[in-house]
Amino acid sequence: LIASCRPLALHTRPSNSAPVRPFASIRVTPAESIRNMAYVLISLQVIVIWMDVWFHLAGHAPEALRGWFDTASERGFGSWISVTQTVLIAVTLWGITVAYRASGRPRRCVWGWGILAATFSYLALDDGTRLHERLGSAFGDTAAAASGIGAAFPSYYWQLVLGPVFLALGLFMAVFLWRELSSWRLRGVTALAFGLLASAVALDFIDGLGADHPANLYAHIAAGVFDPVATQAQFDHTPYDLVVHVSRAIEESIEMAGMTLFWAVFLTHLATTLRGVSVSWGPSQTRRSVRARRRARTLSARSVQAQAGSHRQQAELGAMIIRNRRRTREAAEA
Repeated sequence: LIASCRPLALHTRPSNSAPVRPFASIRVTPAESIRNMAYVLISLQVIVIWMDVWFHLAGHAPEALRGWFDTASERGFGSWISVTQTVLIAVTLWGITVAYRASGRPRRCVWGWGILAATFSYLALDDGTRLHERLGSAFGDTAAAASGIGAAFPSYYWQLVLGPVFLALGLFMAVFLWRELSSWRLRGVTALAFGLLASAVALDFIDGLGADHPANLYAHIAAGVFDPVATQAQFDHTPYDLVVHVSRAIEESIEMAGMTLFWAVFLTHLATTLRGVSVSWGPSQTRRSVRARRRARTLSARSVQAQAGSHRQQAELGAMIIRNRRRTREAAEA
């Protein structure tokens, strides 16, 4: 699955159809478009943090709207951006998978991109439903969480349950993309994306620690930087709750930034894979015409096989005649 694949050209056009003259022409420069998209998304993620602090924490919005600006909430604006972006990444990866399969790439490469597409499809589902948190809570209600490593684990249980799976998928992605991406620039951007996602997981681990845990960095920051009375009066939060909320906003933004970089890499690779592709839209086909075309292809394949068998039999018959003539000649000479 992690073997490199040679680029092949892909040309698609409906069979038995004349070239269609377009009524409009749109020229897109992939590199510039992808770069601008990444700048817009990362700028939007910075704006999301600012809106969280200004409208949600500082209270410069009506009470009914403050939750919409909460970056850490699954019902907020930031969550919608994250889920939408992850869905589009999954769609991009499925597009790469289909393009590889249609162009006759090695099956291991098609399966590799398919695994990446399935992984990001799950991440989109998980991001929209908080499935990992629900699985962690479900594990916390079992007897296994009260003994052994479950009782000793200090943070969120989802990291204990799904952490090994995510780590294995991350290692596979790293090796596979390193082999697939030929550009050192794309490899560097991919490494930066992995670093951002790892940082987000590390912040989430600290977030899951108890307030009295000695390794809880947020508790030390809250106790050493913020004044309890002033913080409560200005933000209506304790210093610790304020630090935790801001860290969650930063964590979500870092995660979205990493996903943006991944999307830019995958879009660039898709644009390279589809270079020179010609796609023509034709009239829709009925089921009867599709079945007739499949039947014609089947009959054509059988005809080719029959001709190949006939040629093989003729070759065997010719060889047998030559052998008989040789034997007759040898007998006559003897």
